[in-house]
Amino acid sequence: MKVEIEDISSCKKTLKIEIPSEDVKAEYEKAYEDVRTKADIPGFRKGRAPRSVIKMRFHEYIKAEVVDKLIPPAFEEAAEDADLEILRPPNVKEDMKPSYDDLSVKENEPLNFEIIVDVKPEIPLPNLGQLEVEKGDVNVPKEEVDKRLEELREGEAKFIPVEDRQVQEGDYVTIDVSAKSGDEVLMEENEQVFEVGENLAIPELVQHLVGMNTDDEKDFSISFPEDHESEELAGKDVNFHIKLTKFTEKELPALDDDFAKDLDEEDLAHLTAKVWNELVTDGRQKQQQNQRKELLDQLLEKSQFEVPEFMVEERAKLEMRVERMYAQASSQAEESESEAEDWEKYKPSALDSIRTMWLLEEIAESEDITVSDEEIDDRIREIAQGLDRDPVKYRKLMEDANRIDSLRSSIWENKIFDTLIDQAAEKRTLIV
Repeated sequence: MKVEIEDISSCKKTLKIEIPSEDVKAEYEKAYEDVRTKADIPGFRKGRAPRSVIKMRFHEYIKAEVVDKLIPPAFEEAAEDADLEILRPPNVKEDMKPSYDDLSVKENEPLNFEIIVDVKPEIPLPNLGQLEVEKGDVNVPKEEVDKRLEELREGEAKFIPVEDRQVQEGDYVTIDVSAKSGDEVLMEENEQVFEVGENLAIPELVQHLVGMNTDDEKDFSISFPEDHESEELAGKDVNFHIKLTKFTEKELPALDDDFAKDLDEEDLAHLTAKVWNELVTDGRQKQQQNQRKELLDQLLEKSQFEVPEFMVEERAKLEMRVERMYAQASSQAEESESEAEDWEKYKPSALDSIRTMWLLEEIAESEDITVSDEEIDDRIREIAQGLDRDPVKYRKLMEDANRIDSLRSSIWENKIFDTLIDQAAEKRTLIV
């Protein structure tokens, strides 16, 4: 069998296939014999009709049988011999040229046809040593540790009712509030709780709340500018009525050993060390995310190749459906007039997703990166121990949930990025 490959583009090829005349003749012989032994032909006993009669009566049927027997296996053999990674199997009958019905088939002549296929293009990899990435370890300044400790104090704060003074900034007030602009009711809420300060949703209320006593009521007006952040209030003169039902002051615990013990730590030193370790872990995770993004951005820029349009479309529609599913789950879905228009905006991210997948596959192949069953077992054991679970039972749980493949993919991807980071050059930081 002869096969010629004609390039249409890097990801689309034409296979020109010629089936030898002897193969065509042999298939015709089988078809004739099959018809002769099975068909009832008037005037002849079964199996006795001459070939000339069979040809005349069953010409089109025999041609179809020969084509069905020859074309599909010939295409499969040609695709395999051509060493092409075909991305979607073509419908041979519909996609071949000449068309299936117009195909010229003669007993003693070769059978020629061609078919266009979408293939994975060659993926050019840049020199991995030319990639750059920051490799230094994470630095956690003392200020960040102090900030996290303050957040822990805030989380353990107590709110003490106040009865012997007036409201001041930093207090937490509970108010009933109504607001009107002319006859338009803009707000009517009871038992609204918030901190009196600059982060108030309507900062202009602060000056009116400060100095009030419990059970005080107050009427006042505020003229909001046209560029106010609230569209509902912008450019309006609003009349407010508020009633202060109660207020509290925040009391923070002292930052000492007793506070640490309340958080199940031995003392403040151990709590501080734990916070520092958590911040280092968080920082390393963020650094890893940044490293991966930087490396992928460089790879996508340095390695240019085509992706078949049908794959981009399929991926874009998938991303659109997934996003809509999550939006519907959180009641944020919006009605769409045209799905055809909607998925178009997902094409850039879909293209990058496919190119990223192929680049990682190419790197894994070139660097001989695989994931062994032992690595899967080790990772399951590590996860199970972290969750205080039995590793054997946890593996069974993962198998039942069909999560082993996703775990393998995760390990595989981590190994690829470890290789990239190891081979990449240290990113130079400009010191000003």
